Amino acid sequence: MSSNLSGVSPVPAEATLIRLVRLAAGMSVAEAAAVAGISKARWSQVENGHETRLGTRHAVIASDGLLARMADAVGADADRLAGSGRRDAAAVLREIHRRRLSAVPSAAPRYSSPSLQRIADDPDLDDETKQAMIALAERMRAAREDDERGTS
Repeated sequence: MSSNLSGVSPVPAEATLIRLVRLAAGMSVAEAAAVAGISKARWSQVENGHETRLGTRHAVIASDGLLARMADAVGADADRLAGSGRRDAAAVLREIHRRRLSAVPSAAPRYSSPSLQRIADDPDLDDETKQAMIALAERMRAAREDDERGTS
């Protein structure tokens, strides 16, 4: 959203928050913009609180969704975003965090066999190797049990 400025307009509180958190995170504008999926120019416009079109400065107030993506990119807290006066953007940021958390797969399955659990927990093995090793061990166990019962 843009509006014509008469003179110099103060930078919005949420823009100052985003800038401070970005700087504290040690991120450049280019890095933060890339993480948020927006252009470096748009990021700067939001942080500065204005854009220049045809030689005229216009105030820039980010949409709730854009501001939430920017806050997420730099690790800004939703409560601080709400405290800057952008409660709706904070709600969007909380939803981004909720969706991310619900998309995290649950912990690796627990196995009754200590040997299988050691394989599952081994940080040096990739998931495909773990699955193959566990499947092989389970087939070997099943074959051994069949042999013990006298069945094939």
